[in-house]
Order: sequence, then structure tokens, then C-alpha cells
Amino acid sequence: MTVPTNPQEPFSPFLPTTFNIPEEEDRRKSFLVDEFSNFADVINDKKIGVYLQAAETLNGEKWFYKTTGVTRNGYQAIAYIPSFPNSTTLTLTLTTIPQFPIPNINPQFVVTHLWGSASKPNTTVGSGNGDYFSFMAKGDSRISFTMSDTTIVITTTTDLRAYSGFIVVEYLRDGI
Repeated sequence: MTVPTNPQEPFSPFLPTTFNIPEEEDRRKSFLVDEFSNFADVINDKKIGVYLQAAETLNGEKWFYKTTGVTRNGYQAIAYIPSFPNSTTLTLTLTTIPQFPIPNINPQFVVTHLWGSASKPNTTVGSGNGDYFSFMAKGDSRISFTMSDTTIVITTTTDLRAYSGFIVVEYLRDGI
């Protein structure tokens, strides 16, 4: 896979709209193999997406609503929580570690999908004591969170110290 030169724009370079295919057989075969590889790299990244901690990336989504003349690109960001605290509340801000994942929220910002996950790996293979769950802002009774433009507050009802997790935010920069 080709690694993007700028991880903030994981779908670059974009594919060109035209190609000059060599006429010579040996050069044409090499050219086509290289170009098909580039297609796969760009298309797979757009479909699967790239997640970076405390940084936004394009997620490949295009949003059309209100008017089809306006294209709104989707973005995504994650906050990785290596371990939940031994208290019942964890607050992520722009200066904490782990950090609030989205830079520069403006008045046109719109959240499209917001969820979290937590996992406690099993201690031995096949022991059955692993626990993996997803949660929405209000969903799983063990954990919930609220988000503002500068803070995420995670609240738990049980001891989740053995768990690690993610908060995933998908959004539009120019959603209004």
C-alpha cells in the first residue's frame, strides 16, 4: 500500500482523470500494474478510512442535503483511552491526555455519528472472560458520555480499570 505523504489528507494523491499509456508492450504492462496498484491503494483507503488519534481525517463520505449543489465531506477522529480511570468520570479536554480529538470546531460543525467502544481482553485463550462492547452517548448501562465543542465527559457505573477503548466521532466541517 502507498503511504499517504500527508496523513491529514489520507486520500491524496487523488487519481488523475487522464493517462498517457505507453505504446510499447513491456512499458505498457509495467505502467498498468503500477496504476492498478495506485487505484487499489486510493480506493481501499477511501472505503476503509484512516483513523488518527487526536487528529481529523477525511472518511470518504460525501453528504448532499438541502441542496445537491453543495458537497459536504465527512471527517472522522478518535480519542484512544488506554485505560479507564478508577473513578467513575474521565474528562477529555484540549489539554488532557488522552486529548479531545477534534481541533477547531466552528459554528458550521455537525456531528453525524458518535459512539464508543471498550474492551477487556481475555486473560487466556478460550477462557471466556473477555468483554467487548460498544456504546452510544447514552446506551450501554456500564458507560456513557457527553460531548461539547471542547470536552468529552465519560461516566461509568462500574469499575472499568481493566478496559481500554475509543470514542469515535464522525462529522461534517461545513454542515450548515
